[in-house]
Amino acid sequence: MELTNTVVPEFLTGGGEMGALIRSHDWASTPLGHYETWPQSLKTCVRIILTSSQPMFVWWGPELINLYNDPYRSILGGKHPQGLGVPAAEVWKEIWDAVAPRARVCMEENIGTYDEALLLIMERNGYPEETYYTFSYSPIPGDYGGTNGIICANTDDTLRITGERQLRTLRDLGKSMADTSSDMIVFDHTINIFKQNPHDFPFACIYQLNTETGTASQVGSTHENVLPGRIKLDSAVADYWKLPEAIYFNKTLVISNLIDGFGDLPSGAWARSPDHALVIPIHAGQSKVSALLIVGLNPHRQLDEKYNSFFQLIADQLGSSLSNVYAYEDARKRADSLVEIDRAKTAFFNNISHEFRTPLTLMLGPLEELLGGDKSAFSTKQWADLETMQRNANRLLKLVNTLLDFSRIEAKKAQAQFFPVDLANVTIDLAGSFRSAIEHAGMQLEVDCQPFQDTVYIDRDMWEKIVLNLLSNAFKYTLKGTISVSLREDDGKAVLRVRDTGIGIPAEELPHMFERFHRVRQSGGRSYEGTGIGLSLVKELVLLHEGSIGVESEPGQGSTFIVSIPLGTDHLPAGQVSMQEDNDYFSLLPETFAQEAAHQVETAAVQHEILVDGDKPLVLIVDDNADMRDYLQRLLQPYYIVDTAANGKLALERISRQLPELVISDVMMPEMDGVSLLHHLKGDAQTSAIPVILLSARAGEDARIAGYDVGADDYLVKPFSAKELLARVRVQIRITRLHRHAVEILQQSAQELEQKVDERTAELLRKNNELEQFAYIASHDLQEPLRKIRTFSELLQKSMPGNGTQANHYFEKIQSSAARMTNLIKDVLDYSRLSDPDARFVDTDLQAVLKNTLTDFELLIEQKGAMVQGLGLPVVRGIPLQLQQLFTNLIGNSLKFCEKDPLIQISAVDVNEVPEVLAGDQRYIKLVFQDNGIGFEQQFSDRIFTIFQRLNEKKAYAGTGIGLALCKKIVENHHGMILAEGELGKGARFTVYLPK
Repeated sequence: MELTNTVVPEFLTGGGEMGALIRSHDWASTPLGHYETWPQSLKTCVRIILTSSQPMFVWWGPELINLYNDPYRSILGGKHPQGLGVPAAEVWKEIWDAVAPRARVCMEENIGTYDEALLLIMERNGYPEETYYTFSYSPIPGDYGGTNGIICANTDDTLRITGERQLRTLRDLGKSMADTSSDMIVFDHTINIFKQNPHDFPFACIYQLNTETGTASQVGSTHENVLPGRIKLDSAVADYWKLPEAIYFNKTLVISNLIDGFGDLPSGAWARSPDHALVIPIHAGQSKVSALLIVGLNPHRQLDEKYNSFFQLIADQLGSSLSNVYAYEDARKRADSLVEIDRAKTAFFNNISHEFRTPLTLMLGPLEELLGGDKSAFSTKQWADLETMQRNANRLLKLVNTLLDFSRIEAKKAQAQFFPVDLANVTIDLAGSFRSAIEHAGMQLEVDCQPFQDTVYIDRDMWEKIVLNLLSNAFKYTLKGTISVSLREDDGKAVLRVRDTGIGIPAEELPHMFERFHRVRQSGGRSYEGTGIGLSLVKELVLLHEGSIGVESEPGQGSTFIVSIPLGTDHLPAGQVSMQEDNDYFSLLPETFAQEAAHQVETAAVQHEILVDGDKPLVLIVDDNADMRDYLQRLLQPYYIVDTAANGKLALERISRQLPELVISDVMMPEMDGVSLLHHLKGDAQTSAIPVILLSARAGEDARIAGYDVGADDYLVKPFSAKELLARVRVQIRITRLHRHAVEILQQSAQELEQKVDERTAELLRKNNELEQFAYIASHDLQEPLRKIRTFSELLQKSMPGNGTQANHYFEKIQSSAARMTNLIKDVLDYSRLSDPDARFVDTDLQAVLKNTLTDFELLIEQKGAMVQGLGLPVVRGIPLQLQQLFTNLIGNSLKFCEKDPLIQISAVDVNEVPEVLAGDQRYIKLVFQDNGIGFEQQFSDRIFTIFQRLNEKKAYAGTGIGLALCKKIVENHHGMILAEGELGKGARFTVYLPK
């Protein structure tokens, strides 16, 4: 036998896949002949391309036979490998009109050509494709002269050209849109940008949606009359373009076969019209769709992920611009509304100035006369009441004056009148008004005010309010240590410093200290009372002096408020400056502030144990306002033993010594507020049963509901009547005592029950059948009292005279609740029995299981006119009783939630693909239970199997919320899985995977 060895020529060695293809190709059947006969120049060029990493080809001979290397395969696409050894005119027939002239110049004139990023519409993958290539044709000399071929190197610029084009569109789309205040400007700008890119936007239209009229109105288009200017969303045109679907499902949709279905459409930069379009939902900063963008797609590009992402970026950019416009418009409207509200508020405060002051004058005048008269004419209680009334009337007057000061400042009607004063002495006198209260509180007041060389001009009334508000604030939040007031001349300014050693201010709160109505959260202090406008008013008054105010503070170390006002008169309006001192100035304001401060001093209470007799309950009053504590104490003292505390923290200390039967607590307090106190009491087993009545100044139904939501037993809004408070206290204490009596009875019953359980547990252990015995005992013990409740309530109802009474209504509620409880107990017991370790798996015919289930539901199926379809169900290895329960619950569930002509379909198939959690060697059967009922939202598909979970109102559909949880546990007992799918109004689908 003769062996032959084929020797591969050196020029064909290597070259990867193309080297192998060239070596194995039947060249003898081509004009080139066998490769051994090729001219040397051709061999050299083939060697060059096979060893190159750049896409290259050689066209040889008059026919331009095609040879190419591995990198060039990506350019050929679907033409590889059929394009090897074929004339170039056949390989590239779709672009030959562009390529042939260049090849002719090269072959006939021996001149090379060069093209950069030339557009060529190639058909390489079954469709005409937009491509861009940079390439050069170089003539190849023959061995005997002349030009015998072409060698070409290629660079694919397609991604660069299309990417730059799209990036330019996105960049231009975002230009000049930040400050746009009109959506029509956004639409016009967007359409103009689309017109500049006709390659990617052969045509485009933007529609704005009006959900009220159910229409889409065209607000921009690259071409006139492409689509209708107005489309009804329930019309055939809307259906063709899938507008309702895009809006409802909120997703981008592709419209195909445009040429057949819609005729010629604008083609943009191309010679042919697009056959596909996108309908893209636009969101303007909200979940619902506000506009739609319809774009004709480039007919020479497939809608791949990159191309689709480009359009999604366009939609996002458009949505973001619209969102900015709508946000700007909303902000403008809000600003206009706030200006109008502010104007109305200012006018309101100005107009009611007289209405506030008149009744206050009529209260304070008589009170002053009474308190200035014969004290012996009043009892001690009456005199204390008069003093309380005067204090709080003065406090109300102070608040009214502060609010009116604000209204005048906002209305630009507050004009300061500046007089020359001895600022040091004035400030010393103002600080001295607080000395008694500060020293009575066990603290020190330090005053260091240096005289000024130059005269200082101030508005005396405003300066009083500045100093007194700062001192009042320092006193309120300082419980020990020192409050100091200093006044110095510094660089042509009078600098006032009010420093304290109080609780300090957190760093994050410092920037907000002079904002109106701002109050530091969870701050301590003598009281939580206040409007939150004192410091804000101080700032406004300082600004009227052309001055500045700041604060330095550290938590636990105290705070320093620094006020600085310029000296002299150059900075002041000339018309508001007087050169003569105001010798007639008189003010009661320091006395008012001092009295309020003195009343805040909490005298050291003598710690004593409250002695409570059995018939007189102990009531604890918690309020940071001493007058309110005194008033409530006097009100309740005749009927109850009363203890008091100034805040929640002190209240807990009192409760730890002796438990009250009732707590009455204010909501807003320092240290610990009423809500926190409530949570502490209800969260502790020893105090959880103590009823709590919350008192709050927040009025309205929402505030009352909020009070109950936090766990309060009752809620009263200030001001309240004494009779109402006494009645509510009486009711809560009565309930508490009844509850206590009931607990004692229950504890006794619990002891008896515990004894029974111990006896039964011993019996269960002996029988080693704990679960079944427990189910039996629980069934008897729980259902027996329920039967008695139903029986005796029915007897009582029958014995009640008349029908339709309130009592009848209550009895019906009791009976329906007892019936539901009976069903609930049954389902719970069924659920507990599913863990029976002795349950055995046997071959179970699911078709027979279905037959038994339909027999059980025969009457209900007939009543509802239901149709249940299910044939060819297999035999599985399972627990018959549990599988019967599975079918019963799923079919019963479908019957219950199918309101009209129920159709229930049960099918079974062997499956290879299963959910990932079941993946393995085990084969599964898939059971599907499909109905046409009310369905459910898919977001609840996991929660639906949770025990006691209900997605529908109890009144509309009876049930216990255990049925589907039973199904899940049964399927898991069988080492399978159950899934739920649903859509509102379109039925539910339950899929069960069981091992085969």
